[in-house]
Amino acid sequence: MATVYIPALMQELTGGADHVEVAVPAGERITVRQLLEAAGRQHAGLLEALLYEGDLAPHLAVFIDNDHALMGLRAKLNHDSEVRLLPPIVGGSGG
Repeated sequence: MATVYIPALMQELTGGADHVEVAVPAGERITVRQLLEAAGRQHAGLLEALLYEGDLAPHLAVFIDNDHALMGLRAKLNHDSEVRLLPPIVGGSGG
């Protein structure tokens, strides 16, 4: 099972669940987009909340198995990957 962890502000779309599991056959690889589409089929409105104009919403970053996935929705997953959608971390000391 591949798992996508849902941002707290979007968990109302998953009935309060903090993650959604998607069956992926062992040895098969899918993209982040395919994972989110499958999660969206399980929870109405979720995919629309995660995407903006066909791409990942600009307020989210993708992490796969704790690594920042710079390819975003095109990044490949293993059948047991964990995907976290997090707001980008910005800022720092200004002085």
